[in-house]
Amino acid sequence: MKLEHAAVSAWRDLQPAYAAPENLEVFGTENGNTSVYRLVRVDEASTNVIAKRSRHRTARIERAIYEQVLPGLPLPTLHYYGAVEEPDGQFWWLFLEDVSHEARYLPHIQEHRVAAARWLGTMNIFASRLPAAAHLPERKPQHYLNLLRSARRTISSNLANPALRADHLALLETILAQCRHLSAHWSELASACTGIPRTLVHGDFISKNVRVRYGRDGIILLPFDWEKAGWGIPAEDISRVDLATYWSTVRDHWPGLALPALSRLMSVGKVFRCLVFLDWIAPSLASSSIEQPINELQRCETWLAGLIQSAAWRD
Repeated sequence: MKLEHAAVSAWRDLQPAYAAPENLEVFGTENGNTSVYRLVRVDEASTNVIAKRSRHRTARIERAIYEQVLPGLPLPTLHYYGAVEEPDGQFWWLFLEDVSHEARYLPHIQEHRVAAARWLGTMNIFASRLPAAAHLPERKPQHYLNLLRSARRTISSNLANPALRADHLALLETILAQCRHLSAHWSELASACTGIPRTLVHGDFISKNVRVRYGRDGIILLPFDWEKAGWGIPAEDISRVDLATYWSTVRDHWPGLALPALSRLMSVGKVFRCLVFLDWIAPSLASSSIEQPINELQRCETWLAGLIQSAAWRD
């Protein structure tokens, strides 16, 4: 029965004052690393709670964010109920406020871009002072170079997949050439990060991981899924926010950061974001069903082509 599920048992261990949920719904992909469920109506107010089961290595990062970092920021965040370790110690359950009914963050909407710039700017300023944030995984330019190399290896190792047509192979060879170009010019991207204060990086600040709540005082942003968070250069996070708003938020606290340097950093962040996506989708090329990954990689190739042509990170 659903109410005998491990998610329900962990919730009742953590919050015995709450009633057992009326129902349990699969909310996210169930796989060997992460599973997400919704606990439906855990109290008389019909509150729903998200139960996320993750391996220890990723749950450790999210727990640190929810328990040691976000409480130290002057920002609204979604409610964190706590965490429960499974008996074998390999997985943890994290219980969070359900904000799935809120609007998604859409970076093509200027109002959202402004709110995101203000939220990220404030987070970056205050998180840079929190000792706990500095113990997160590194997110320096080398991290993204490692992703580029990983994606190249994965794509190259799957070129012999019989499911790939000639046009697919041509696309992949183009992407590999783009990766070689970026590798050859990596020092230019890395130099755009020189002098940028190190701070908390979300690492996956995209529409599906950020909700927008409309209140009396305007937009409230609610980011979640912090499992890729780290400590380093915030280029990737700020790559699609409003430049002027981010600059006005951080400039008094980071007086050494000039506006042209920030503009180049945002351009570099677009490259970093694309490399994160490329490394994520590349393993799908091992499948016999490759139409979807090929479509995604076509988007990535177009994205990289535009970034390389503009080379906006250069002085």
